[in-house]
Amino acid sequence: MKTRPLNILALDTATAETCGCLLSGNRTYMASLGADQRIRSTGIMPMLAELLQQAGLDWQNLDILAFSQGPGSFTGLRIAAATLAGLNAELKLPVLHMSSLAITARQTDALGPIWILEDARAGEAFVGCYDHGEAVSADCCMCWQDIVEQLAPATFTSLATPPLPLNDWHYQPVARSRAEALADELLHASRSVSDHRHLPIYPSPAYLQLSQAERSAHAR
Repeated sequence: MKTRPLNILALDTATAETCGCLLSGNRTYMASLGADQRIRSTGIMPMLAELLQQAGLDWQNLDILAFSQGPGSFTGLRIAAATLAGLNAELKLPVLHMSSLAITARQTDALGPIWILEDARAGEAFVGCYDHGEAVSADCCMCWQDIVEQLAPATFTSLATPPLPLNDWHYQPVARSRAEALADELLHASRSVSDHRHLPIYPSPAYLQLSQAERSAHAR
């Protein structure tokens, strides 16, 4: 019996840019709100609804929700998680979690392993390494100084300028839009799931870093 292609709606707010994509059959629909933070909270639902409209679908036609779980900004990750949790209060759909660093890796034209080094402030960075879409090591949070002292210089990319010189490292610029990279990672991640019914229905952000309130509590 031939199975029906899945309809998967994804959201990425882990970086300054807000974007979404919809996989429906062999078609991909993409949208972006850009980096305007003033419309982020009010623009997400209209953006997602527009994607459904373009595909001729409604919310009840969806099979899976997906989002960039992080690491990234606390506010951005909370927005995505809250949006999906709100939708799933009624839809009760499985939620596919994707690494924001994996999406960033797909924004480059790297021909081999590439490190993603994103400034996390407080002297720290979100760190991941990917090779043709596959994780070479688990995403983590490291001090910038430890990166300089402990990691061998290699090819890296970052959406923001690192706060200290990375001598002998080779910078690989991004070459593709965030929405395109999100669509590619969504396609890859969805193919890696053997049974989507086993996915959680609650979105769980991967902060990888203590919040300022948690830092203050630990310091007492």
